[in-house]
Amino acid sequence: MRVDISSDAPTPAEIRGLIRSWRRGRVTAPWGEMLYQAYLALLTILIYGSGLVSAVVNAGQAVAVCTSETCVGTRTAGPVLVVLIWLALGAAVMRLLGPLMSSPATSAMVLSTPVDRARWLRRQYWTLLFLAAATAAVPAILAAVTAGWALTTAGALALAAAALAVVTYAGGAVAQSRTRSTWRMIGPVSALAAVAGLAAVAAGVTSGFAPPTSAWWWLAPAALAPPVGTVAVLGHCRLGRLRRRDLTRGHGLANGLSGALAGLDTALAYDVVLQHTSRQRAVVRSRRPRGPLGPLALVTADLVRLRRAPLRVLVLAAAVVPAYALGEAGAGALTVPVMVVLGFWAAVPLGAGLRVLSRSGGLVRLLGARSWQLRLGALLVPMVLLVAYGLGCLWALPHPLLAPAVGLGALAALTRWLVAPPPDYASAMVSTPMGAMPVTLFTNAARGFDIAGLVSIPALFAPDATGATISLVLSAITLAVLVGRR
Repeated sequence: MRVDISSDAPTPAEIRGLIRSWRRGRVTAPWGEMLYQAYLALLTILIYGSGLVSAVVNAGQAVAVCTSETCVGTRTAGPVLVVLIWLALGAAVMRLLGPLMSSPATSAMVLSTPVDRARWLRRQYWTLLFLAAATAAVPAILAAVTAGWALTTAGALALAAAALAVVTYAGGAVAQSRTRSTWRMIGPVSALAAVAGLAAVAAGVTSGFAPPTSAWWWLAPAALAPPVGTVAVLGHCRLGRLRRRDLTRGHGLANGLSGALAGLDTALAYDVVLQHTSRQRAVVRSRRPRGPLGPLALVTADLVRLRRAPLRVLVLAAAVVPAYALGEAGAGALTVPVMVVLGFWAAVPLGAGLRVLSRSGGLVRLLGARSWQLRLGALLVPMVLLVAYGLGCLWALPHPLLAPAVGLGALAALTRWLVAPPPDYASAMVSTPMGAMPVTLFTNAARGFDIAGLVSIPALFAPDATGATISLVLSAITLAVLVGRR
């Protein structure tokens, strides 16, 4: 008996065909169920789409009431700021997740074979490339229409945003294949561009600007077309150089985040991201703390962490810029809750020590001090930095006493977010369309924000010394309860 064994490796199309035929042969969902799910998806899109259109129209009518030069200029620059912030956030997410990734099963059973890796990843690369362009164009055109831009210039801005999103994604793919590539700076460059745009608004540069109406703005996306095509082709050519470990790393992070967010536990999602970034940082030089012992030794540990990652302090300092942009736009007392939430989120990496203490009861017992003493020592460095952050917003707030209220309110919200226990699945359950869920599961998504709203309410109703004093007292009481709780 003669058996012909071919030495040629299967093509990606043949492997996908085998996977497709295997999946189709084991489909168990009936056609009625599939049609019902498609009907629900279409109904959801129509309902939320109509709500989004109504919200955009109402927001456009609300912002059109202010006709001063400052309001018109800030409103004109708003869509550009939305695009820059969106690109910065997208670059940060892509740097965490890949931007290309594959499951461990695909990595072990497909990418470890002699299959052409570039041809296997080609479909995923171009699909995500067009998806990145679409997700950048939609917020851009919605922001432009809300700000009163003409439809022609709004379309030009949407195309320019899509082009920049393609450059961001393709540059991230190039950086993924080359560790020391200059394209790894695309994330910091996007963040600096967003901060520079906010600083320009805060400095009054955009005051007096009117919404653009000229058709010459279409030259901007036309000028971006050649470099966009070049970078996209460059990322396509680098697909064959991607390593398997770089592809599976992002998939593991995505699975961990999906599991944490399924329980609405944002703090656990942060733990997953922190573990991922620490693993990427690899080995650091250990340092023996020198100085005071006991709870004050946690202050030394926080200072060591800041020395290793000084970017955390720079991020908190950059978060001050939106306060002056809001002040230029005439936000008034609304600046207080916005800055409390921004300070709370910017300071999350500063509370890693408190986060470890809140989730590791055994470590608290080993340190040989009371829990409230350890929490107070872990909060000292974040408290100093957040108070300085609040004082940095001094000239953008209606009253000088609101500056420490912003810093202390952000600290109270951060402490609430860090020390909150995980969901208790032994508690009372409620019936939902997704099944029985504990009551504490629904409070996870709102923790931190609830304290931010609580300490901001007095400043909203009384943006003076009285409101600031009440806000400070509420923040102090909240911190005392959270730190002293067992």
